[in-house]
Amino acid sequence: MMISYRLMQARDVPGVFKVDQACFIHNWSQDSYEAETKNILSNYIVAEADGEIIGFGGFWQVIDEAHITNIAVLKEYRQTGVGQKIINAMLALALAKGCVGMTLEVRGDNQPAINFYLKNKFTRQGRRKDYYGAGLDAIIMWRYGLE
Repeated sequence: MMISYRLMQARDVPGVFKVDQACFIHNWSQDSYEAETKNILSNYIVAEADGEIIGFGGFWQVIDEAHITNIAVLKEYRQTGVGQKIINAMLALALAKGCVGMTLEVRGDNQPAINFYLKNKFTRQGRRKDYYGAGLDAIIMWRYGLE
């Protein structure tokens, strides 16, 4: 099976939303993803296998910083390199658009995601108390230098 990586298009929204629903507790709405296709700050990469969206990642470019909104990969494709290729594409796109850093919030109890970001040269820079709900703090992570 061949997996392709490309910029998200409006026609990808149902597939992206399906991945979101499978991966997240605090989900975005399908309307949110539709709005992202029209948002000038928004940049999304999708991973597609046999016509099906299996993962995606997005960021908002704010001047020269990229703020990751979300990255998700269907469970059956995790630990296969799909997430790594998505973040590599996001980093390359952010660099090409003039970004000098990338940031994100990740649930403090999501150790697999934290490990993924640490492996990709992000560092812990702070905490947002109750960001994901009562008792669910976010870890703020940054990466400077996107090369």
